[in-house]
Amino acid sequence: RLATHSALGQATLTQADLVFVFVTHHHLEIAQLLVQEVMEVAETVNVVGCSGMGVLTDDRENDREPGVAVLVMVGEDLDVVLVHDRGEGAGIGIGEQLLPYDKDDALLVMVTGLFGDPARFMKQITDNIGHLPIVGGMASPNPWERTEPPSLQWCGNEIGADLVVGVLLRGVNFATGVAQGCQPFGQAYTITQCDDQMIHQLAFGPAVDALKEAMDTLSAEEKAHLRRNIFIGLAMDEYAVERKLGDYLIRTLMGIEERSGGLGINESVSVGQTVQFNLRTPGAAHEDMVQVMKRLKAEKGSLAGVCGLYFNCMGRGFGLYAQPDHDVLVMRKYLGAFPIAGFFGQAEFAPVGERNFVHSYTGALVLLW
Repeated sequence: RLATHSALGQATLTQADLVFVFVTHHHLEIAQLLVQEVMEVAETVNVVGCSGMGVLTDDRENDREPGVAVLVMVGEDLDVVLVHDRGEGAGIGIGEQLLPYDKDDALLVMVTGLFGDPARFMKQITDNIGHLPIVGGMASPNPWERTEPPSLQWCGNEIGADLVVGVLLRGVNFATGVAQGCQPFGQAYTITQCDDQMIHQLAFGPAVDALKEAMDTLSAEEKAHLRRNIFIGLAMDEYAVERKLGDYLIRTLMGIEERSGGLGINESVSVGQTVQFNLRTPGAAHEDMVQVMKRLKAEKGSLAGVCGLYFNCMGRGFGLYAQPDHDVLVMRKYLGAFPIAGFFGQAEFAPVGERNFVHSYTGALVLLW
């Protein structure tokens, strides 16, 4: 209730057309009550959100203590369509709910739970209605203690652990940016043999040999911090002459097939794709965040009348940077102060080019005006 009053006051409003509400896992037992209170204070049933390990606002990042983050929206041209469905086929139901609406220049903000594959939900929606930019995130659990349910999502009067929720926004402008936080190392390789999510050969040799070759280019200090920090980058532009930080779609290295020397990743690949190994470091994450903010600033210019949603990986925050509020402070430095709400989740959703992707270990920001 206090967070909603504060958000309304910051925007000099007495009621809202739409409210995003994110709460930490500490509030799972009273989440439904909190949502009802937000509806009463904001005088709207258009309330969407979820629980997570942490939440954030333009004031601070809270990835360790109990907290609530609220963002209110209102506008003469703002058109809000709430959508939701349950279970593994939720994307099909949401796609059907969106069919009657004009989706030109529209944006879908979507939140999923821990019960299903968000990439499948995205595909189900796209198969039904065609391309529609999707931003959002996957709710996250209490990382220190198992709870039941592990997360909750809500949309209007619907709330549940098996719920996929979203809101189609029309009549708004938007810009998105994804900070991936990984630094390429070694050389780029071409996939010469693969099967779905398993890369068997790079440059006609066992994929693991290419990994070893790339690791030999790292310093002793970098090698000391390799554990769980090596990722695969899929080139987003196969025709680029030179690639740098931010030019790859980062995917997790899932494991090594000892017999064949293949590398498993969490993305289907094909022969001919260009890949490069990437190292996740606080320095690379900071630099990528700065570059994304500079690009958004150049794209938008003045941020008067802008608000934002930020979907941050639960593997970032204090655990990555060893300092509080890092990403929020970078946003404030390069974009200025504007209302933001978001949460620390299991995955982040944002388009790259004309395709929607599920990201890992990223920060996905959408500016709305």
